[in-house]
Amino acid sequence: MSTYTYREVIEKEQEQLKLRREKLQQEHGTDEQPDWFGIALSGGGIRSATINLGFLKTLNKFGILQKADYLSTVSGGGYTHSYVQATIKEHGDFDRLFTKEHIDAMRQHGEYLTPGQGLWKTLNTLLLAVAFVVSWLMSLISPAIVAGIIYYIYTIIVGFTGNPVAETSGLAMDIEWWSLLIAGGLILLHFVVNIALNFNLGISKQFNKFESAIAVLGLFLYGWILLSGVKTGDRITGSLLMDYGINAVLLFVLGFFTNPNALSFHRYYRKQLADLFLCFSGLYKNMLLKDVFKIDSDKKNGFLAPYPLINTCLNLQNPGGGDKFKGSKASDYFLLSPLYCGSKLTCYVRTDRYVDYRKMTLPAAVTISAAAVNPGLGMYSNKLLSVLMTLFNARLGFWTSNPSVLEKSYAIVWWPVYFFKELLGRIGLSNKMINISDGGHIENLGVYELLRRDCSLIIAVDAGEDKTYTFTDLNNLIIRARNELGLEIRFRPDEQPEDLIRPRPSQVYSKKRYAVADIYRWWEDNKVFNEETQKEESSIVNFKTPKKVGTFVYVKSSVLAPAGKPFLTEAEDRLKYGTYKYKIYHADFPHESTSDQFFDEIQWESYYQLGQYLGADVLGVSDLGAYEDKKGPSLSVDQLLRRFEKGVPLFESPAEARTAPGQDEELFESVKAPEQPVAREVKYQM
Repeated sequence: MSTYTYREVIEKEQEQLKLRREKLQQEHGTDEQPDWFGIALSGGGIRSATINLGFLKTLNKFGILQKADYLSTVSGGGYTHSYVQATIKEHGDFDRLFTKEHIDAMRQHGEYLTPGQGLWKTLNTLLLAVAFVVSWLMSLISPAIVAGIIYYIYTIIVGFTGNPVAETSGLAMDIEWWSLLIAGGLILLHFVVNIALNFNLGISKQFNKFESAIAVLGLFLYGWILLSGVKTGDRITGSLLMDYGINAVLLFVLGFFTNPNALSFHRYYRKQLADLFLCFSGLYKNMLLKDVFKIDSDKKNGFLAPYPLINTCLNLQNPGGGDKFKGSKASDYFLLSPLYCGSKLTCYVRTDRYVDYRKMTLPAAVTISAAAVNPGLGMYSNKLLSVLMTLFNARLGFWTSNPSVLEKSYAIVWWPVYFFKELLGRIGLSNKMINISDGGHIENLGVYELLRRDCSLIIAVDAGEDKTYTFTDLNNLIIRARNELGLEIRFRPDEQPEDLIRPRPSQVYSKKRYAVADIYRWWEDNKVFNEETQKEESSIVNFKTPKKVGTFVYVKSSVLAPAGKPFLTEAEDRLKYGTYKYKIYHADFPHESTSDQFFDEIQWESYYQLGQYLGADVLGVSDLGAYEDKKGPSLSVDQLLRRFEKGVPLFESPAEARTAPGQDEELFESVKAPEQPVAREVKYQM
């Protein structure tokens, strides 16, 4: 099978995106300067999904969403992404997005893992518990197969040679005692070392090897204890030998069907997400990933939505010291998209050619991107944690074909081997199958792939949990962009996130909810053709003076101080009134824990409205309520570039224009109260 480099992938994508612009009659940029425009939605579970729903709704009111070339998402941002893609596929119209019917249904089912009310909710909660237990028991099939095969082979051998261990029960008891001591000591040692090295950059590679060796020794000791209980009795007869042999063969064959993707919690998670975010997409609810974007489609819905980039993490807990990537903890950016799937380390393959990717559905891809709980956690991987998560089946990650190894479009795999690879943290690049999980395990903003594609304008929503506003995900992106891509994300002097977005203790509220940075290129990795070797080689070009290549708009979930109190009447919608009060009674809003995946209606609405006002801030819309039941003026990408590069306002009328940056009025959000009480809905802009 043919593989492709990431440069070839991007070139093919952008050829089709130019055709999309022509078909949709979108005019911005030139052939020399295409001005690619990308929107990135971060991870953060249901919180991120809800904020991003509101954010995209505001952009859509002003015709911006349909002008985006790329929509790049991670984890919770992917929930919203799937809704946009599938709904547009079904209806073929951006105006059919974010309708009252859709929003009401999603609000009512914010507790998507255990949906329903009253008795139904209780039953669904019970179903969730039962499903987890069943999934856990099924996940033990792989080790049971291995144990069974070893048992039958060992029993056959013992029938001929006897079992010396069974005759010395004292030795068996000693081994059992030492096994327990080693296991307990290993856990204690791991705990103490991690506490002692809490502020260290990492535990040594030698310690990881030692820890793995001790774990393997413990498994062998326990296996010896189990096998030592085999009765020696008479020698095995021919018929019994046949039975044992057949059983061993059947267990071996069964190992080819124990796919962990089917035995883990992935399928339940996928179904719940699809039931919530894809229930409005009709026949497209479970559409194939390869069919999400088709530029040669006769219908406009084949290419109407922005091109999807679904970000996941390729887990390489132990690459084996290969030349491509060394280190005991490693990972790579693994892309799932309609045209190509893969990573820089594995290369890329056509999505419609490989069985694993050809059959992958949109909800499956989004679920993989949101697989936060997994033995492989990218740069956060931990060997002991891998053991525990594997044993308790805390596995939402996904095993898929390795493009760099397979020569055919499918792989024949004996799955029990991969159970032990997860258990012992031996996931690498040399296997037929690779493990991918939550994109947030390597880069949680979804911006990296947009930087690779030389986007002139990137608008990124950071809806991750960050109560102390340390900007961890932003810092991670900046470091990776500079070290791996040669790109510097440089915030302007008056646009520093820590000054504008981070609330001061004495103020509680943020001054602003977004900051603008310029993207500069310091070095470039060019490809040159070597006539002697007849191969392309890398040629790094360093620039003495960095050149500006794009604009980055960083949007952070945060709350501004209100300038006034809205008038409330008895007719006020209880959900809107709840939004008004939510920050008062929930001090962590909008950074409540990501572990809270059970949003009630008030909580859901609060985050949804916050997302709308984040979008309004970015566009400079001061009175979003004026567009409650109508669309705003359609804005172009060129207008957006002028706004963020030169400060040109998008709206000229005084009612719509924001105050110029730097003035005191910019610090607060205007909330207009009516001059006299009237029975109308007034929203509190958080």
